[in-house]
Amino acid sequence: MRDFREQIDEINGLLLSDDKARAYSNLLQLQEISSADSSAVVTLARSSSTIISSLVADISYNDEEIAAQALKCLGFMIYHPAVVASIGGHDADVLIESLVKVITTTKIKTVCNLGVWCISIQQLSSSMLDQHLHSLLRAVTYALDNPIGSLSITFEAMQALAVDMKKKLLGTIKELLGQGMKIPCLQAWRWFIRLLGPHALKTKHLVNEMLEILKLTFSDLDSQVQIASLVAWEGLIDALVELVVLNNTEAEAERHLKKIKLIMAPLVGIMSSKCDVSVQASCLSTWSYLLHKLEDSVNCQSLIITVWEPIIELVFQAGPDNKNIWLWNFCLDHLHSLLRGVNQQASVNQHNKEPLHLPDKSSVNDHMGIEKCQLRHYPLKCSPLKLSQLEFFIKTITIIVDRGSNESVAPEFRELASNAALRLFGCLLEAVQRAFRCVSITYDKVMQSINTLFGFLEKMCDNMTSQVDNNYYDPHICLKFVKVVTERLEPSILESPLYKVGLKLKCIKNMELATETTRGLVADICFRGLDDKVLPVVYLSNNYFSVVAKSLSNAPECESVFEHMQGYLKFLLTSYNPHEILHALTCSLYKNIRLNTLQSWVVVANCFKELIDGKKDLSLLRMETDNIGYSILLRLFSYPFALLSVSDINPKVHTVVEAWDLLYVSVDRASQCLHLAAKSFSVDLCAVLNGLIDQIASVDARNELKENKCSDEFVLLYGNVMICVMKQLVWGMRSEARHYMDSEFRKFSFTSWMLLAARFMKLFWMNIHNTGQSLLSVSSRFLGEFVQFVACLHHKEDVLILVEAVSSPLLEWLSGMHLLDSNSRHNLQILWSQMLKCLQQGQPSVQFDSSFLNFQAPLLERTLDHPNSVISAATTNFWNSTYGLQSKLEFPKALVPTLDKLSRNGKLKICSRNHCVEDCTSSLDRYKVTNTLKKCSKRVEILSNPVQESKGCDNINLGAKRKRCQLTEHQKEVRRAQQGRTRDSNGHGLCIQTYTALDFSQGNEESQDSQI
Repeated sequence: MRDFREQIDEINGLLLSDDKARAYSNLLQLQEISSADSSAVVTLARSSSTIISSLVADISYNDEEIAAQALKCLGFMIYHPAVVASIGGHDADVLIESLVKVITTTKIKTVCNLGVWCISIQQLSSSMLDQHLHSLLRAVTYALDNPIGSLSITFEAMQALAVDMKKKLLGTIKELLGQGMKIPCLQAWRWFIRLLGPHALKTKHLVNEMLEILKLTFSDLDSQVQIASLVAWEGLIDALVELVVLNNTEAEAERHLKKIKLIMAPLVGIMSSKCDVSVQASCLSTWSYLLHKLEDSVNCQSLIITVWEPIIELVFQAGPDNKNIWLWNFCLDHLHSLLRGVNQQASVNQHNKEPLHLPDKSSVNDHMGIEKCQLRHYPLKCSPLKLSQLEFFIKTITIIVDRGSNESVAPEFRELASNAALRLFGCLLEAVQRAFRCVSITYDKVMQSINTLFGFLEKMCDNMTSQVDNNYYDPHICLKFVKVVTERLEPSILESPLYKVGLKLKCIKNMELATETTRGLVADICFRGLDDKVLPVVYLSNNYFSVVAKSLSNAPECESVFEHMQGYLKFLLTSYNPHEILHALTCSLYKNIRLNTLQSWVVVANCFKELIDGKKDLSLLRMETDNIGYSILLRLFSYPFALLSVSDINPKVHTVVEAWDLLYVSVDRASQCLHLAAKSFSVDLCAVLNGLIDQIASVDARNELKENKCSDEFVLLYGNVMICVMKQLVWGMRSEARHYMDSEFRKFSFTSWMLLAARFMKLFWMNIHNTGQSLLSVSSRFLGEFVQFVACLHHKEDVLILVEAVSSPLLEWLSGMHLLDSNSRHNLQILWSQMLKCLQQGQPSVQFDSSFLNFQAPLLERTLDHPNSVISAATTNFWNSTYGLQSKLEFPKALVPTLDKLSRNGKLKICSRNHCVEDCTSSLDRYKVTNTLKKCSKRVEILSNPVQESKGCDNINLGAKRKRCQLTEHQKEVRRAQQGRTRDSNGHGLCIQTYTALDFSQGNEESQDSQI
């Protein structure tokens, strides 16, 4: 023992000198010896006070080696029971305070580590520690926060906590809480629960006591205490989630739901309270930490319901506003991460491989004046989207859309919310499409997903014009949602007959009443009922157009809607079967015919014109019997007439006319490129328009056209359409490429259009007393184009068709010429002169005999002595060059006074051999119309009058008031068979009737002729 005493004295001497390194080296050797030699321990215990005073001084020495050796020696002194028993209270106080100081102030990692190690191994009595417990907790908490970044320090700190726990650390933490030391208390709580780790549930009574502490701090009025509580709560996440051996299976998740619900309870409570936004931001950070710890199980269905859904709903049901915009942003980022289905750290590469069409930050955009909250965003590890999660996302998007439609939200934030919902929806659709490609997905799952998506769209679009709970659904948002579905889901789904869906839309149900009033106008269009199944893309187009129609009923001048519609239709027509798209759109137009949908028609017409001009799909123009697309195209052209016949709107007709004109030119010229010699698009279109006008005239609600009840807009449209058609006819007759102009169907084209032109002239004249300047302008241009058309006629057959068709209305125009404006009068003069010229120059030559004179008599009676000198002069010259040279004429009785007057003053030639002046009403018509063997075609034949044949003259009867020639029984049988074929489509698709100028007896089988 004497030797040990001498060594102690030598060590004390060295400690007082500058050779401290040697002193601590010797002391460490002595302490090592004392572990096996009790006499050495006794010696150290007796000298403990002196040695500890030197050690306490040197642990803060600026030399790392000296400080480290001093701490190692101190650790032995406060660990060995024999030495600890000799330490007095004063020495213990100094020792503890020195350790706390060195731990919290040193910048040397080794020194800090050894200081914590000393606390963790110390064996001082409870009486010595109690008064320094606060200091010890502060030092250990500081070490656990690991400011120096040493894992060994953290480990030693946890060991220190374990020792303190055994010494009733929990009770002391409660005392700290009671004394207002809440923040340090919560910091210690966090690491205490982490220390318990997986063994936490084995000491449930201890954990329950600890939870009582957090129960108090979560409800504290101080936001900083609440934030510290949330940070501490992450310790519980570490402890409990480690117990959940998650393998991304629903079974594993279900087993541990109780623990997850325990973790979620305070988070849901804070987000549903009215606490400060900084507390809610911290709460979301803790929620993000939980999602991060759940790893692959983060998108298990049970955890979607338990962890995701409550927080997402609470965040999005408030705001957005300046306070919580960043909370929205934070949650949107997490939702996009979940949809991407990859580890967030690797999401950039994944994004490059498969673009999501989202901005770099898929969230609400930054907003001026918003202070960003400090949010900790932990990376998520997600598996690909499961279709079972679709309901959750749809519910979330619905909440966001509702907030974006709420009028209590500032307009700029409503826009932000709507755009955020749209981006999230687009991302969802892409995830769904990726899921559809998986071969393990069943057909039922696919259909269920499609119905879920479409049900969401249906609800949004049906609520567009409703206002519930201050919500107003912007039609632009609805249109964008429909469009994004069409863009993001692939044609393999949307155009497949495997996935047909029903048209059970409230908006379409409301159209059914309108449909009933228009079925008569479009008998050949196959209207789809509510129980019909349609392709998904047809469903979407119907949904889209219903929104457009409803939005226009509220805001007819909404140009932005038309711009959006144009872009959408271009995409549809170029990406999907144009037959189906055009059918759906045309049906929608007719179903909404009582709304202001003319501008919508203009958009459809312009988009279809672009498709035709681009020659991307000309199949619609092929005139096969079973081509419903061809019938729909014809009905598309007739839609403006149908709408103006049943609606009281006052549209901008010039835009409709321009679109009609451009589309007609494109379709007519493209149809010629197909070299379909058997039929003519223009003939069929004329037949449809004639039939439509006949049906319009019979609609009780509209009154007959002849009763002068037709609107100016209808007449204006009619006139401009005729101008367009005649321009195209002139182009065709002047173009050598117009192959069908040399065929037998040329005359049917002329006959059909001349009948339609004559009907316009009659309709215009019925409204002449109410005609405004716009209609007078149309009449001038109509007559001008008519002149150009007549100038192209050289065949006798064509000239006679013209005269037959327009003589009756032309007589009215010539009789009331003074009611027209100067331009119209001038063009009428030229037209009349040109018609007379064509009669004279037609090949083969026209026979100007008694029969033809009888037909022309009303016109000649009015024009030979017309007050307009140009008209009378042209007619007089015509007479002198034609009838004036004939030696055998029977003059109509009504014409004789005029001939007498003009012949006596020398203006008119009457052949001296002419002496018979009678009414030639007994002459028979030299013209007969028969049906050819080819469908929807009729042949005009010139026949000799057998009664007059022996006299050497041919008589014709082309007047408007013709005698009805009774048919033989055989002819009646033929007529009935022909009418049966007409009802059976007659070659035009679905029940399109053909009307020509020389056969008006379709409703009367007893006669060959009937009036218009």
